[in-house]
Amino acid sequence: MKNIALSALLFVFVSANVMAASTPKIGFVSVEKILTDAPQVEAVNASMLERFGGRKTELQEMEKEIKSMQENYKRNELVMTEDKLNELKNSIIAKIQEFKQKEAMLQQEVATVRNQELAVLQQSVSSIINEIAKDEKYDLILSEGVVYADEKLDITNKVLERMKKAFKK
Repeated sequence: MKNIALSALLFVFVSANVMAASTPKIGFVSVEKILTDAPQVEAVNASMLERFGGRKTELQEMEKEIKSMQENYKRNELVMTEDKLNELKNSIIAKIQEFKQKEAMLQQEVATVRNQELAVLQQSVSSIINEIAKDEKYDLILSEGVVYADEKLDITNKVLERMKKAFKK
C-alpha cells in the first residue's frame, strides 16, 4: 500500500513538472503602436512630404485659381457678353478637369509609394518579431484581432526598441 501511495505521489510530481515545462510562452505585438511610434514611420512620412509636397502645393494653388475664376464669373456674369461668359465657363471647366486629373494621379502615386514603404516596414517588423521570438524562446506571438492581452504578454516595446536601434544604424 505504501508503494502504491508513493508511486501515485511520484506520478503527480512528474506530471506537474511535465505540464509546467510544456506551458507555451505567448507574446503580443500592437502593430498600431508600432505604426505610430516607430522612427521609420516618421522617416517615411517625411520622405513622402519631401517627395510630394511640391505637387500638393501646386494643387492648392490651382484650387485657389479655380475659386478666383469662379468668383470672377459670378461677379461679372451680368455685365459680360454671352460669348465671354461661355469662354470663362469653359476655361473654369477645363481647369477643374485638369485639377481633378492631377489630383487623382498624385493620390495614386502617393498610395503606391506608401504601400511600397509600408511593405518594407512590415518586413522589418516581422523579422524583428521573429528575432525576439527566437532569442526569448516564444512559442506564439499574436498581433491583429486580439481583443485583450495582459501587459506582461506585450512585447511591442521590445520591437520598438530594436526598430529604433536599427534606424540609428
